[in-house]
Amino acid sequence: MHRRRDAPLTGRVEWGMLARERPPVTGLPSDSAVREAGPVHEGLGDMREDELAGRLRHALETGQLVAYFQPQYDLKTGRVVALEALCRWNDPDEGLLMPDRFIHLAEQHHLIADIGRVMLEESGRRAADWHRRGVSVGLSLNVSPSELDAGFAGRVLRRIHELGLAPGDVTLEITESPAMRETDEEVGWLQELIDGGAGVSIDDFGAGHTSLDILRHVPFTELKIDRSLLADPSEGVDALVASAREIAHARGARIVAEGIEDEKDLARVLAWGCDRGQGYHFSPPLPAEQLGPVLESAAG
Repeated sequence: MHRRRDAPLTGRVEWGMLARERPPVTGLPSDSAVREAGPVHEGLGDMREDELAGRLRHALETGQLVAYFQPQYDLKTGRVVALEALCRWNDPDEGLLMPDRFIHLAEQHHLIADIGRVMLEESGRRAADWHRRGVSVGLSLNVSPSELDAGFAGRVLRRIHELGLAPGDVTLEITESPAMRETDEEVGWLQELIDGGAGVSIDDFGAGHTSLDILRHVPFTELKIDRSLLADPSEGVDALVASAREIAHARGARIVAEGIEDEKDLARVLAWGCDRGQGYHFSPPLPAEQLGPVLESAAG
């Protein structure tokens, strides 16, 4: 989607015009949906799990895992302000595979940290190149709670610097884990990232496990509202989001709505007072080679 640069967002008129300029892609699963889908392996034949794991290791070693990027829009200006890097497996036999085909497998076989490193390397190099070309766009990366340990923040911050980015250019998205409720250890590791200048996003808020209490306990610079709340028309959801927004804004954090799929979703997100939004209504995740018009919007 290619919005005119710096145009003020007044009501929903200009967003509607933008949607007509580029019709939304429909019939494709969102990444939040496939994260919830569970360990599905269709499209990889009838191989045993250990064979699939070996194939995934080979994919990691041979560059078959690639980053697609979904733009994130400032809902006041309409400009692209960040790109979320989303993993795809470009299998030579099966084609492009969505995360539901391999992320749970990666978790089970301790390959998720390797995928995280691949995503940081590929998307970080591309983001550094965009910055050198004058495109100041933020980068969001998904992090599994299982990746967190005492050295995680130091490793990530060091690599961000080595790639030529500033820590403030990068936001790490993480879904709440039980350990965050039970101990202060993971909370401390997240605070290390923030103290080092990086962003920390609490992902999938409202997906059935995140509570308002965790927002008072866990450090964050961004809160991502899950698509499931948009799909729930109840007034209770509106009240929940209002409370979450109040907590987040009081802490200086922004609110991002994900999974915006149509004008109705956008109207509700605007009524919620969200700061940013992303979803198929604006743009599906795209390979880097197709981001030209998106980057033009970010460069404005």
